[in-house]
Amino acid sequence: MLEGRFSLALVLSIAALAAGCGASTPPPASADTTKAAPKSETAAPEGEAAAEAPPSEEGEGDAEPPEPSFAELRKAAMACTPDENGSLDDCEALRQWLDAEQAFENGKANPELLKMLGSQDPKERRVAAEKLNQTLNEDTADAAQVDAVLDAAEKERDENLVDLFGRFVGGLPLVKVGKIDRAIAIAKAHPVSDYTDAFLRTVGFGGTNRDPKVVAYAIEASKEASSSRRAYGLNALGDLAPHFPDEACKAINALRADKDDFVKSRASERIASISKCASFTDELLDDLSTVDVKKNVSFEMGMALQKVCKRSDLTPAQRKKGSKAARRLTDATTVHGNTRSYAMEAVIGCDPKDGPAYVAKFKNDKDKTVAARAAELSK
Repeated sequence: MLEGRFSLALVLSIAALAAGCGASTPPPASADTTKAAPKSETAAPEGEAAAEAPPSEEGEGDAEPPEPSFAELRKAAMACTPDENGSLDDCEALRQWLDAEQAFENGKANPELLKMLGSQDPKERRVAAEKLNQTLNEDTADAAQVDAVLDAAEKERDENLVDLFGRFVGGLPLVKVGKIDRAIAIAKAHPVSDYTDAFLRTVGFGGTNRDPKVVAYAIEASKEASSSRRAYGLNALGDLAPHFPDEACKAINALRADKDDFVKSRASERIASISKCASFTDELLDDLSTVDVKKNVSFEMGMALQKVCKRSDLTPAQRKKGSKAARRLTDATTVHGNTRSYAMEAVIGCDPKDGPAYVAKFKNDKDKTVAARAAELSK
């Protein structure tokens, strides 16, 4: 984000972009030469005043150029040409639109942006949504404005826009303005799955919409047939678990038995990362101690061990169990080097006394990743 006023170069670039779209720049006002200013009877001799006046700082007194107006910024951004993927990201005028502050401060342009959001032109909807994503927030949004966004999101079908709209809606203060029920209903019924996925992976993030209704929605999503949808539900549960541990931690732990390897390993890593899910630590360590090292073991399984062993609340028995599980993974040369590297970190975390000496033995491992990490950890 640009801070303060726009630079002269920025103003000129906006003016040039607008002029290229048919706009004209008004001529500067000319000085009135019909009347000559009367000379003072006590005026100093020519050159004397200049000699007595102290030198000024370079540029002192020069008026700063005005920031481009909303209309100028909008016209320039709308002149952007989408690339072959429908993206405007490389357009300088769009960046200037997104960086502008004074024309949008305190949400004063939100009514105009909401009108743009209802346009039939997908480019105009994109330009509006990108900016509203910045300006429509907990301090500026009200129920009517959020309803207007939900109206647009419910109708959106453009494959290049649904992800943007899903993320935008998920970040709105839906709970605060009483629109969380409607937002969830739209996400569930939306015919474009990318919209639902984007909403689901955003709505629990950042604390804006911490609410039992969001937890219930995430749990529901974690049981759907689609593995990607279950993964997004897991992601939301991970965001919400520190605040709703009873429901969310139980649902995350259930996903450790998921039939999809990614969801399964990701759930283990999430349980290990969230201190409020500590009641599942023994169950997690038991499972990590028996993973089949002859098969592919996800790096997130190694990461789960690493994160468990970093925790300060482990009992001596849990530390012993974690160290044993981590050594078993480290010893397995059939396991990927990244997974083994995380396991080595877990060995030291759970066994700081003897772990470093054990890890040092792998400085000459055939796997270069393992060898390099062992050397770093055993310094």
